[in-house]
Amino acid sequence: MLNEERVILMTRMAAYQQHEGKENNAINSYFRSDYVGFQVLKSVISATIVYLILVAAYVMYHFSEVLQDVYNTDLMATARKYLVYYILLVAVYSVISYIIYSIRYNRMRGNMRAYYSCLKKLGRMYEKE
Repeated sequence: MLNEERVILMTRMAAYQQHEGKENNAINSYFRSDYVGFQVLKSVISATIVYLILVAAYVMYHFSEVLQDVYNTDLMATARKYLVYYILLVAVYSVISYIIYSIRYNRMRGNMRAYYSCLKKLGRMYEKE
């Protein structure tokens, strides 16, 4: 005889495992600090690449102005200005990444707790029979 509550619980667990479970298991293999740190490091690398692309696009678009400024301005002041922009971009992007990936990790932990509680509940149902 089929237990309807058990079938519903197993179906819910199987749906979770197919959709969110694979990604959550991959995240669950890390400690929180390792996962968040690795994701922030990837974000810093991405922000650096984006910054270089933006600077290159600006230089290409305003090439004549940039070339004139090279001879007329202080290169150290210009380099400091671009370095400050870079640090601001990376700092803001890192903080946003830290917040987002911390929330994702905490959400994953909640989902995994719910999944494990469903496993325990299913185990108790089998023990009753």
